[in-house]
Amino acid sequence: MVTLGHKDGSIEKVSVSRITQIVKGYKTHTVIGGEFAVVKDDENIAFKTLLGSCVAIMFYDKSLKIKGMNHFLLPATSNSNEDMKYGLYSVEAMLNEMYKLGCRKENMAVKISGGGDIVNVNLSGKSIGHRNVEFAMDFCASEGFRIISNHTRGTEGRVILLANSFETFIKTVNSSNTTTNVIAEEKKLQQEISTRQPAISEYVSGTGIFEVDDKNKEDMEITLF
Repeated sequence: MVTLGHKDGSIEKVSVSRITQIVKGYKTHTVIGGEFAVVKDDENIAFKTLLGSCVAIMFYDKSLKIKGMNHFLLPATSNSNEDMKYGLYSVEAMLNEMYKLGCRKENMAVKISGGGDIVNVNLSGKSIGHRNVEFAMDFCASEGFRIISNHTRGTEGRVILLANSFETFIKTVNSSNTTTNVIAEEKKLQQEISTRQPAISEYVSGTGIFEVDDKNKEDMEITLF
């Protein structure tokens, strides 16, 4: 079973049989903006996501071999109706689900990615990407989680694939079409912030970037982090 948290705050358990996409030999679930996902390695499920200014925090319990990934759009909100789009609510909800499965803080490691400056969107004098990364780092430090790797900031989007044993592939987005789509979503986010409407942008374009045939793999510059 895979535990999914949705942007409306709901959480559900779904059968792995509902996941049909295959990436690098894994059945793969795409985590869009405002979602999180948790699964045991023995289900042989990977998670992937496309990040612009958004951030993904990934947790792994090395003892139980359980991984989790979220994708949040903003650090927090003063609105009482918080949901998975916001980092604080998202990461706490995801960790609660991992704890229910028996995960323990002392056995967990963390990786952080995203937070690029795709367009000029600012919160309190800092870019959204900066604020998102700052929140992720500060949260892990204050809660005592060990960050073993991070791939953050810059000016490009990223596609992340989180597989078993915390193996994590990253591809910097350099496709003009994908970059254009990411920028369009960033501009929607900027408008939502300026009009004080809930952030609802979802990065779905470009998440097929790992799905290439063998003859193109040598050109993809996919790295581990």
